[in-house]
Amino acid sequence: MVGRRVQLGRGVDAGAAPGEELLAAHGLRWRDALGVPRLDGVSLSLRAGEIVGVAGVAGNGQGELLDALAGLQAPQEGELALGGRRFTPARWLDPATAHTLKLAHVPEDRHARGLVMPFPMWESAALGHEAGYARAGWLDGGRMRADCAAMMERYDVRPRDPVLRSSSFSGGNQQKLILARETWGGPKVLLVGQPTRGVDIGAIEFIHGRLRALRDGGAAVLVVSSELDEILALADRVLVMAGGRVVGELPVSECNEAVLGRLMGGAAS
Repeated sequence: MVGRRVQLGRGVDAGAAPGEELLAAHGLRWRDALGVPRLDGVSLSLRAGEIVGVAGVAGNGQGELLDALAGLQAPQEGELALGGRRFTPARWLDPATAHTLKLAHVPEDRHARGLVMPFPMWESAALGHEAGYARAGWLDGGRMRADCAAMMERYDVRPRDPVLRSSSFSGGNQQKLILARETWGGPKVLLVGQPTRGVDIGAIEFIHGRLRALRDGGAAVLVVSSELDEILALADRVLVMAGGRVVGELPVSECNEAVLGRLMGGAAS
């Protein structure tokens, strides 16, 4: 389909053990408007030079976890440590502060949260980063277009035309542009939801390679995916969520689909 052999298996590891802890969450709890617990005492840590995969059947708290860690939703209980700062529900992380602290977020739904589909791609490429283009109260459109063109070149987004509407690009090219935007400033922590949902096999290979390169460069990467093959191909360590809880944590060397499936089904680790 892509005219060449692709490599979707596990990439070559950097060889070094994970480094310092860059993000830590403790006891995150959040109930929805109906009182249903979506996060039920979730704790986790992310370290430099490591990809942590979160596996689980969709709807078991993974989306709420991403929102809490990205500063989009404050939990009702728990705390978060990031960039030498501590956040509690009364004063939770917000997206602007997350950006300042070098935390980036690729959302699960690229159409609803990652792009504005009628916008030209150069405008979508600046979403959430507009402050960096402000000059005396005006946005520098020329620099926004130039940066979008550079992102397209580096991340192989096709066609390389920043003025085309965001809706004109394929799912894989939309996803590559979002990943380019969120990693352009060199994040220390990257949160990624469903990184290759609805994209072609060539884009999957490219995106996986970029995530591994970020890890090898010292970033901490959290990947939420409903595809077990993807978790096994990318992660160094795997968390399994069920019922809003982390029900298992294993190095990827101890994981396979059967082990993860049992945990996802509620079996003890």
